[in-house]
Amino acid sequence: MRVGWDATHGEFIADDYYYFSKLRNFVDAEIDCVYSFYKLEDYDVIVFNYPEVRFKLREISRIKSWLRKGKTVVFASYYNNLDNVTEIINSVLKKLGVEVRISSDVIVDEEKNDGDRMHPLAKYGDRVVVMPCSSSVVGGEAFVEGFSSAECNNGSKCFAAYEEFGKGKVIVLGTCVFWDNYSIEKYDNRVLANDILSGKI
Repeated sequence: MRVGWDATHGEFIADDYYYFSKLRNFVDAEIDCVYSFYKLEDYDVIVFNYPEVRFKLREISRIKSWLRKGKTVVFASYYNNLDNVTEIINSVLKKLGVEVRISSDVIVDEEKNDGDRMHPLAKYGDRVVVMPCSSSVVGGEAFVEGFSSAECNNGSKCFAAYEEFGKGKVIVLGTCVFWDNYSIEKYDNRVLANDILSGKI
């Protein structure tokens, strides 16, 4: 499985040693940072991790064609629409015609957390992960959900969901830092990261 990590929309990129040097050690997939948008079509899984630059209509059309061909496209945001990233991602999701969306909010947990209410623990199947500074995700099929003690303004406790599109799949994450150097070795985060990037979701 080959992962194309986009670097054309102002993202936090996998080549950033300070933030992501550990990620490649914990995933089975080959990760390349891609500095030309249209070269992303050469990859099985395509990641947009905190895109701060708006997508052109022709880029969204290309994403749609990639999904129809069976590729997995991952969008990762952050809490409270910082840098308008949630709005940028939702604009793409709307134009793709999928139902899954990211809310402009934050999920907190006073009881089950990794030392900070903004670093809530969550359930990934029978595993536990930490999902720091995450917006909630609505719509789609949830696969990372908060515990009963989690709180969010809109009542959602979903951190991540997917939606099938053509032969492919859109994966939407409320946080872009669950797989950074700070979080990747905590709980089962490495398993979650590997499953997403290896096409197991």
